[in-house]
Amino acid sequence: MAYYYGRSHTTWPNFLDDFGHYIINHLGYSPYDLPREKNIICEALKAHGETLIRQIDWHNGYSRAAMARVATICQMVIFDDKGGPEEDDKPKALRRHWYAWFKVNFSQPFADALGDYEINDQGVKEYKDLKWSGLLSQTYSWFVDRKDVTYRDLWVEDASRMIETTGDGLFSEANILICVEKDSLLSDFLEPAQAIGARAVYSGKGKSSKAAIEKVLRDVFGWRQPSERQYDYIDPFENEPLIILHISDHDYDGEAVIGPTFGEQAYRYTTNIKEARIGIIPHQLQDAGYNLQEKWYSVKVGNSGYVKWAKEKALFIATCEECPTKFVIAGTDDDQQIGCPQCNGKHQAIDIKKQTPHGFEVEAMKSRDYYGLIVDALFWVMDFEYIVDHLRDDCVADHWWAAEITVDKVLQKNDSYQKLQKEIDRLQDIANQFKDDTIAELTNLGEDQVSNWRDLEDNPTEDEMKSHVKHNSYTWRPFSINKRTRKLVEWLENERADELEEMKNQIIEW
Repeated sequence: MAYYYGRSHTTWPNFLDDFGHYIINHLGYSPYDLPREKNIICEALKAHGETLIRQIDWHNGYSRAAMARVATICQMVIFDDKGGPEEDDKPKALRRHWYAWFKVNFSQPFADALGDYEINDQGVKEYKDLKWSGLLSQTYSWFVDRKDVTYRDLWVEDASRMIETTGDGLFSEANILICVEKDSLLSDFLEPAQAIGARAVYSGKGKSSKAAIEKVLRDVFGWRQPSERQYDYIDPFENEPLIILHISDHDYDGEAVIGPTFGEQAYRYTTNIKEARIGIIPHQLQDAGYNLQEKWYSVKVGNSGYVKWAKEKALFIATCEECPTKFVIAGTDDDQQIGCPQCNGKHQAIDIKKQTPHGFEVEAMKSRDYYGLIVDALFWVMDFEYIVDHLRDDCVADHWWAAEITVDKVLQKNDSYQKLQKEIDRLQDIANQFKDDTIAELTNLGEDQVSNWRDLEDNPTEDEMKSHVKHNSYTWRPFSINKRTRKLVEWLENERADELEEMKNQIIEW
């Protein structure tokens, strides 16, 4: 039986389930010898989609998701052979995959076969692209979660997330990553990230994705999956964990969804992880001297998750039962009730349906207010003495530098060397002067001739520029300075031969 080990080194036919084997056999192909030139699932849907669905929908494994998985396996065999969605050996953003094959070749023919579309006022079919593009994302995620492949295997590289590297780590093996909830925060945390020795700052752009985390681990930390590892490869997280320090809003999305997602998705690639939340937390604003009510904002309570979070952690304005004092409380649980700051009396019960819950965005505090909090978060997952021990181990004397410093002192005291150096300097000055004078004279001789070869090469065509842009990444330059310079050299050698001969024969006094 034939197996495909394409550019991703993945044996895609091995991922076919019973339904996958059935439909491929039904179409007259071998599951172990999938075509590299066409996607047989997409072709069948285009040619006779309704008939195909009637023939296969009895199978227990049939579903939209199952069809998408089989079609993806067929497509990956093609991508591995051709070099990805755009045949340039480069992984692309998921949106490129949507337009490269899934939208036109799979989802629309499949939707036609199912009748899953609407006819607008102009009589044109309208497809539910959002639902189908969601299926693409879910399908690729299924392979990553269930079949131990990476997004690179799927020819996907996240292009939407912002990543900024910061230079050297805290110590040679430190793997620290600072994650922020949104792009607008990224620049605010570059300086403290560099100061703390984080290797990068990464924006989840609202909510992180596995493809983006994979890109960070690959590009910043050098992670590779087992099939990619060379004989001398060292897993960056084998001995030193990935340290994830994240910062997000104080609301349900930020604290319960976005913040934990950074670590959860990284676990797909390594289990050696330590993580800590930097903030934002209400008491941090109080400690920094902010007025909570001036900085908070109204959080939504749209579903049970939001309501549960609000009851536990949102801030409310409470009214004392004993006096007219109003004060801020966290959560609605009476068991955790704090006394009135004026009379220590109980507050009136909080009705979450009638009273507004509040949270905080990261921007509620100045970015510099977080600097110490970042260090505190690091200390929570990494002992300070452990850090210091590693810094001591890294900080060793430089024997080459020591030798240079010492030999400089020796040579300064060696009279013979000093005399020799002075003579070398004197002769070098003479040689440099002769060279500079000669260059100046030749420059003057050739200066008026530089434009003589303007039409040296044939006129380029529009097609040549298009071809260049298609195959190259450097700026189009159809004419060669090097060729014109050689022509000027020939002119000097032929037209100024007498002057050159005098220069060759000139005696240098030294």
